[in-house]
Amino acid sequence: MSRIKVGIIGSCVTREAFITRNNPQYKDIYDLGPLAWQTGLVSFLSNPVAADVAASIEPGTKVNEHGARTMARDIAKTDRADLEAFAPDYLLFDLYSDVRYGLARIGDATITNNPNSFRKTDYFAAGNGFTTLHMANASAEYVPLVEAAVDELVEWQRRALPQTTLVLNCFRYSSYYRTSTGDLNFVKYRGDQKRDDLYRRLLRENDRYDSLYRSITARHDLRTIDNRDRSYHSDGDHPYGISPWHFGRPFFQDFMADLDRMVLDDTVIGTRAAALAGAGT
Repeated sequence: MSRIKVGIIGSCVTREAFITRNNPQYKDIYDLGPLAWQTGLVSFLSNPVAADVAASIEPGTKVNEHGARTMARDIAKTDRADLEAFAPDYLLFDLYSDVRYGLARIGDATITNNPNSFRKTDYFAAGNGFTTLHMANASAEYVPLVEAAVDELVEWQRRALPQTTLVLNCFRYSSYYRTSTGDLNFVKYRGDQKRDDLYRRLLRENDRYDSLYRSITARHDLRTIDNRDRSYHSDGDHPYGISPWHFGRPFFQDFMADLDRMVLDDTVIGTRAAALAGAGT
């Protein structure tokens, strides 16, 4: 049997299920294709930025090579064509960039307001030619944009990738991380104003994810991988730093196990349906 083809629109909360540090044998089963890295859905489905404007958004010295490539793809909107050409069996997506980063409008185009790339450019620092929008301070305007983007994503998948299964990764941030010496909290519940504020911000952001998951699954009959009823720690030795969204290995092992079960169920059902069809001819 050939390997299962997987594409991703999302971030490390999905992508890192497909690294050998977390799931050493994933390549035995899965062929990982195009990755729309740290791209919000509103941006993913937008028009590309006009060529003359795009040329003025230079990465400069503050953006590393990976960030420059990510920003260039987000500006030019090349990810859709790449995914269509790859035609994944499963297209996984998450809402990290939509909730965490927000968006920037440039003419009739929208890009991800990514702090790792776009916000480090001289174009962003100049503050001209674009406007920004974030769920935290403009929820009434922002949430319908994300909901409409999911509507468009579903329609695009049905039209351009009819054999592809969309899967939403539903997650919540962790409140603690684990090191070789034990578990440590990101936050204290009382007695430290700065950490109390951080804790409240994390709770509010988790609530935004939960609200979007409810809305999206009510609007569409989407497949989901959802382990929000479990507690996961973050990785105290993560190569990109300790954060509430840099999960430890158990999160990704459970994610992969859920995906494995989904693929197995679909394969068995598909095989059974083909056998029944053959028996009836």
